[in-house]
Order: sequence, then structure tokens, then C-alpha cells
Amino acid sequence: VDVRTAAGAMDCSGQHATPDGPAASLRPLPGASAFGTSMPSDALATEAGAVGGRCGGAIGGGVGGGDFAGLQTLRGSADGLFAAIETRLREAARREQEADAVREQSRHEREDFERQCAEVRASMDIARELLQAERRELEDEKTRMQAPDARRSDVLSLNVGGERVVQRRRSTLCAVEDSFLAARFSGRWEQELDLDEDGKYFINYPPELFLPLLDYLGAKETEGPARQLPLPLGPDGQRPQFQAMLRYFGMLPAVSILDVLQIPYEDVAGSDHGLAFEILPKNNSLMLVALETCAGRFVTNVATATVYICQGTLVRRLRQRDEWRQAAVCSLRPGLSSRIELSEPVRLQANCQHCVYIATNNANGIAYGGGARGGTDVCGENEDLCMYAARTSGSMVPFAGFEGFLYWHKFNGKLEYTLVDGI
Repeated sequence: VDVRTAAGAMDCSGQHATPDGPAASLRPLPGASAFGTSMPSDALATEAGAVGGRCGGAIGGGVGGGDFAGLQTLRGSADGLFAAIETRLREAARREQEADAVREQSRHEREDFERQCAEVRASMDIARELLQAERRELEDEKTRMQAPDARRSDVLSLNVGGERVVQRRRSTLCAVEDSFLAARFSGRWEQELDLDEDGKYFINYPPELFLPLLDYLGAKETEGPARQLPLPLGPDGQRPQFQAMLRYFGMLPAVSILDVLQIPYEDVAGSDHGLAFEILPKNNSLMLVALETCAGRFVTNVATATVYICQGTLVRRLRQRDEWRQAAVCSLRPGLSSRIELSEPVRLQANCQHCVYIATNNANGIAYGGGARGGTDVCGENEDLCMYAARTSGSMVPFAGFEGFLYWHKFNGKLEYTLVDGI
């Protein structure tokens, strides 16, 4: 049924239309020309059928007011139908846009992933090339070490300081593994070794220093790696030079350590504002490089510590503040190892008393070890220096709080130093 045909059959008053009557100017229903019979809808088709029947009756016998109201209802239904269709079309367009955005985002993510994979592959290729280069270098070094002209049983002639010529096996010179001396004579650096005019290996140390080291290396080779042999102290009067030689050959650490740690840091119980003690270098002057200790366990965060050093006895120097020099400012952690590196090494003269005072800003700022009977009690010593018992300070003010009843305790930590002639 064509709604326009039915509408054209009547005028606005509900009368029959004539060819030149009011129906000629009747306005068509909105959207009817676009809808027609080419866009079917079940609801619209049903409504249109009913209207068509009524219109047919109206054409044959006149249209009443009720039929015209039906047409108005039909037009409202058609408008609603078109609005619903437009809403669904807009929704479909919106979803299509969202789908396009998701596809675009997926494309970007895929491109980023592929780029990252390419970067990882490139990094792995570079790492593989570096590893292969290192492996080739190791193989070359291994080949040099296994070369026939670098056997461990080779007997080498050594010109020691231009004064003595001695002979030792290569294995003896390499007895201390990972040392610089062992690396020099391993056969890998033959072209780097110094030779005299007769082709002998030249050792730039006097016999009185180098020959005791050769004796030690021979004993170590005989005993084997299972037994730990102590390093020799060197000749009397030349011990600093001997230690310097040992450090050059990689057989001594960069610094020596006096270890007076009696109680593990996490177990210390005693602590106070400050601690002052004496140290005595023995036969050789030394440079004090650093200290190690901790704050008391009851410090909530860290304690700020200032280190002062002077020469003289503790009893006298505690009353002479101007004699002290500030050597370091640092933080001490409660119950944890705290290294205090001095702003610059402090020279300590051989056979002279020196004092070290650690002042903090906390009542538990510096921890200490067990008790001592007096200032002459030795807390720790080695072949280089001796440390005596310490006095505690009960005041946050530097150089105060040492008055009254004297308490003596042991410093709990380590001292790092280097012999003066071994620097």
C-alpha cells in the first residue's frame, strides 16, 4: 500500500479529492518519499496496510475524522522508525570508529614490539660478538701460556739489582698465583720483561730485599697451596721498603689493617657520646688512612661522628684542645660496619704516642668493646703498631665529659694504615 496514494485521495477536511481540489496541495508525510516501499519494516507495513484499508473505504465512501487521525498516527510511527534507524546507524558508525582505533593501537603496539625485538636481537648479536672476541683472546693467551718456550720447568737466570745472578725455576716465581710477579713470569709477557745485555731477566731490587722473597716463594712451592705460609717481614731496618716491594708484586693489600674487632657489630652493647684512645707505631712511621667501627644499637638512624688526632699522651692532650686536628667527619650506623675514611692520611711518627678521639652527636653514637683496667691495657697490636684502652665521654660537647670517675673500654673495630716508606 502506498501511503502517498491514500493521502492523495483525500483533502485536509476529510472529503474526496478532485484533480484540482485541496488534495493537490496536500503536504506529503515527512520522510515518506525516502521510505516508500523500498525500506520495509514489519511495524510500518502492518500500520500501512491498516491505513490502506481505511483509505480504500474512504475513497469509495468518504473519509471520516478517525481515518485522518490514523494517518497522523502512522506518520508519527514512521518518524519514530526513521529516528531509531538513524540512532542505530550512528551507533554502528561509533562502534566502527572504536574498532578502527583499536586496530590502529594494535598496529602501533605490534610495531613497537617488533622494534624492541629487533633491538634485543641487535644487542644479543653485539654481546655474542664481544663474547667470541674475549674467547678468542683467552684462547690466544692459553696458547701463549702453553707455548714450548714458556714451560713451568724452565730455569730462568735473574740479574738481581745488578749485584747478584741467581737461577730459579719459572714455577717458583709463579708460586703465588694471581700476583703480578706470577703474571710477569708466566710466559704471557715475555716481550715486556727487562733483560740485561747478556739476556738475563733484570730485577730492579737489591739482593737483600728480593732474595728473602725468593726463599719464601721456594718454600711456598714446596709446601703446596694447602698450607698457608706467612709472608716474611723483611730485613731489619728495611721493612717498609720490603713491604713496598711486596705490594708492587701484588702480594700485599694496598693497606695494612690492625683488627681489634672483639664483638660483632650487631652484638655490641656498650656505647657513649665519644671515645678516645692511644696508638703507638713501633719501629716504622706509618700513615693512618681510615678507621672502622659502628654506632650503638639504640641509635634510631645514624650518628654524626668527628675524628680528631694529635701526638702525645691521652691524659695530657684531653686538656689541650688546640693540639688536636680534625681528620674526618662521617656517619656511623647502629650495629653495622661503618668505615671512616680520613680526609687525608695522617702521619704517625715511629715510637711516639698518638691519640685518636671520635666525638658524636648522640648518647649512643660510638660503640665500644669490653672493659679495661686502665689506660695501659693493650687492646690490640701487630708488628707495626699497638693500641691501648679508651676513655669514654659522656657529653655531646667535644672534649668534654671526660671528668670525674674514669671508665676504660676497648675500641671495637679496625685501623687501616700504610707504612710511610711503602706508599
